[in-house]
Amino acid sequence: MYYRNNTRRINRQKRGDLSGPIYTILMIVFVIVAAIMLYNYFQSRTSVLTTQAQISIVNPQLAGNVYSITVENIGTTPVTITSISIYPQNSQTPVITQTIDTELNPGQSTSIVGTSSTQFITGNKYIVVIEGHTDGGQEVAAESIAISQ
Repeated sequence: MYYRNNTRRINRQKRGDLSGPIYTILMIVFVIVAAIMLYNYFQSRTSVLTTQAQISIVNPQLAGNVYSITVENIGTTPVTITSISIYPQNSQTPVITQTIDTELNPGQSTSIVGTSSTQFITGNKYIVVIEGHTDGGQEVAAESIAISQ
């Protein structure tokens, strides 16, 4: 009889103790779901930030009626360079407008060399504008000041 009474007490204790494991399992599921949601949020934010289209004008040279400009893709997506324009400082009318079609992958650079119908005036400042676009249609532009030598 003593053995039978002890068994009943153990069974009653086990039935009432189910809330602890259920609570633990629910907390683990909640933490996993929250971690997945945070991971997806930050993954989507970094993918937006890492796909940038950006070009840079490196070392523009103007001498006589010749210009030489190096353009570098410093972004993370390919860019197609479409045009180059050179404006005298404080002017809305370009001295040079050249249409080009050169694709630059990230990290690549290209040199654009050409001649102008007019001479660049030694010591004057000129504004160099390079325009392009990405495959997704995003417009890209860079501007630099060059001094004629």
